[in-house]
Parts: sequence; C-alpha cells; structure tokens
Amino acid sequence: MPPIPKIAQRIIELLKRYPGVIALGGFLSGVGSFILVDRQAGLASWIAVMLLVSWVWLMLESTLTRLFTRTFKREIPQPLLRYATQMIHQESLFFVLPFFFITTTWNSGQSIFTGLLGAAGLVSIIDPLYYRWLAPRRWLFMALHTLTLFAALLTALPIILHLTTAQSFKLALIIAMALSFPSLVSSFPVSNWRRGVGLVVITLAVGGGGWLLRSWVPPATLWMTEVAVSTEVINREPGDSLDKIAASRIRSSGLYAYTAINA
Repeated sequence: MPPIPKIAQRIIELLKRYPGVIALGGFLSGVGSFILVDRQAGLASWIAVMLLVSWVWLMLESTLTRLFTRTFKREIPQPLLRYATQMIHQESLFFVLPFFFITTTWNSGQSIFTGLLGAAGLVSIIDPLYYRWLAPRRWLFMALHTLTLFAALLTALPIILHLTTAQSFKLALIIAMALSFPSLVSSFPVSNWRRGVGLVVITLAVGGGGWLLRSWVPPATLWMTEVAVSTEVINREPGDSLDKIAASRIRSSGLYAYTAINA
C-alpha cells in the first residue's frame, strides 16, 4: 500500500492528541445552528444538508472506498477512515444535542431519549470506550449508528422539507429502519430463509417499538419562545404578563393565555 500522505498523518496525529476538539466543534456548530434556526432558517438548512451528506458517505463508505481504489490505484488509509467515522458520530451527536436539550420535558420519558444521546456523545469522544468496547461489538456499534442517524434526521427534516413534527418522526423512523437493515444483514449473514425472516421481524419490531414510544422523543425543532397570561391582546401581541389577578377583573375583562412557538 502506498505510504500515508504527510497531511493525512498529521491530521490523524492531531485527532489522537486532541480527540475532544471534534466533539467541541460539533457542539458549537449545533449551538450556532440552533440560533440560526430561530434567526435565519436558510443557513441552518445548508448545515443540515451537509450533515445528511456526511451520513450518506458513512452508509456507503465501503463501496466508495473500493471505487476510489479501483479508480486511483491507491487505498484510503484505514486509520483515516476509522477517525472519519468517529468524527461523523461526534459531529452528528453534538450537533443535535442542543436542539434536544432545549425541547426535552425532563420529568417525562423524553429525558431517557435525550440521556441516551448524551451518553452516546460521551462514548464517541472517549477513545477506549469507542474503539475497545463499542466498535468490536458490531450490533452495539450499529445501534449507536442508527440512534445517531435517527436524531440527525429528526433535526434536519423539518428544516429542509418544512415537515411537521409528526411527519418528520414517521419519515425519520422509516429511513433509519431502511438504512439499518443492510447493516444488520452484514452483521448477521442470512444463511437461510428463517434467518432472513427473523431479520425482517427484528427490524419491524424495532420500528414498531419506536412508534409506540414516540412520546418519549422530544420535538427537536419545536419549542416555546414566549409565554404570557394577560387581560388584553393588542395587534396580536399580549399585554403585560400577570402573576396574580383578581377574580372580579377576570369576570369583567376576561383572560388570555398567549404562547409563541418556534416551529
């Protein structure tokens, strides 16, 4: 195999020395994207598209690397591929975490889903856990892969396609199931028809479980920006929000509950 280019060697050495930099960059880009969604959705859409393109690369990594080798007669260094995969996991997880943290109802089952994302993010930046514990267990690696993809889709689809929360959840679940099935087949080769049926059943069961537990998944791009309780609304804007009000004033003026929702 041709020697690893010097620039690739330097990149790998820097990643080994500072593994948390990628995660920090991902988290900062997530915070920036969260702000952009509220102020300039067009820019956030481009960030979401770039994230989805990186996932397409991850899903087709083996095919594209073989094509690269046949075309250019050179192999892409395996350490570079390995770190690229880890980088995509880190970037994706820390990109979506700000969206889920701000929309999670912490006294409900949603805290479990967001907690899983946070735990997955920590595993992705701790090399001994990622390479010695997670990566050798193919099924666990693919579970992390699918969870990350699902969370990324929940964040990206409403921005790109302007879908509702319910529509985004359905589409994200279908895409995650469809893309995870080839990985399951590679991890558990289909040697007979019973094994094939079993893999289909497992995939459908995971999808069904995800649908039944949909209330546990926070609406990543849906959050309240303002809440007010007032006795008047002027030009579709509430008056001063009240903490206490006399019953007689309610009888004479009525009461308005005002919420502004970013969707």
